[in-house]
Order: sequence, then structure tokens, then C-alpha cells
Amino acid sequence: MLDLHASLVPGTSAAGFEIGQSLSSVESLLHGASKTDYVPGFHLLAALAENKGALILRNFGEPGETSIFFGSDIVRLVFSPGGVLGCIYVFEGYLGAFEGVRVGDMLSLLSQTMELDFDGGDEMYYRLDGKGEYVPGIAIVAVEADASQHATTPVGGYCVHDWTIFRSQT
Repeated sequence: MLDLHASLVPGTSAAGFEIGQSLSSVESLLHGASKTDYVPGFHLLAALAENKGALILRNFGEPGETSIFFGSDIVRLVFSPGGVLGCIYVFEGYLGAFEGVRVGDMLSLLSQTMELDFDGGDEMYYRLDGKGEYVPGIAIVAVEADASQHATTPVGGYCVHDWTIFRSQT
């Protein structure tokens, strides 16, 4: 199921996982995984630096959510409190692409072909439609930069999502 070469499909899939699949459907990948509950003071960066397989972190984000980190956060799955996959993050080490643009490529490769807007709360770029509204399904993880700096701003990751999964189960 885990596929570091799979293309990203907005709102649908990334890394071999599909938005909407159940937490139980990935259990075969989690044998030997570290499991813990997120509590204030938990040192996530240290845990990820030591993570060689999968780390299951309950209550990271909103109460009841489960996040699964593969490796040092190459792929991260976020499940709703009801156990439904609503978000797939991919970062350095992921070899798939969106619109031919991989993690580490320059943001300008995307901003030249689509309108992007940085959301400071989410710290990600979202695609905009012709009316200036966010196009759901994918966000680009990169530092905020003026469009003139996108040629030197790397894509740090992607977030394939369906936010309605989290709203419908809270």
C-alpha cells in the first residue's frame, strides 16, 4: 500500500493511500509500530528522528484524531475521530509528483501554471479558481514568499485532503 512513487491526485490519493479509507485498512502496515498519545511536552521531532518504521500518535491535532508517521515524516496519514483518512501529507523522501512537480522542486513550477494563495494559519499554499476561491483537495507546503521569490522557494511537501471528513465526524 505505501508507495513513495505514486502520483498525487487532489482530494483522492497519495503515497498509495486513498482519502476516505479506514484506519483498519492500514493495520497490516503497522506491525511493530510505536504507539503513543500526544500530550503537552511530547517531543515529536525527537520521536520522528528515531522513527524507522511507523509512529502512531493519537490525539495529535484534534481530540480523537490519529496520525501515522512513516519514517522521519516522509508520509503522514491523519484519520478523523471516526477512523476515516482525511489527509495525506508527503514530505522530503517522497518521490511522487503533482503536475510533474516533486517535493524539493521550486514553487515557481506550480505558480507559473496556477494561481496560489498562502494561508498563514495552515502555513500552506492553496490553488485558487477563477473567482479567487480555494480549490479543495491539495495544498502545497512551502514557506511564505512573494511570487517573485518562488523560483528560489522549494516545495517542502504536499497535503492531499478532504477537510469535510473532519467536519462531518466532530
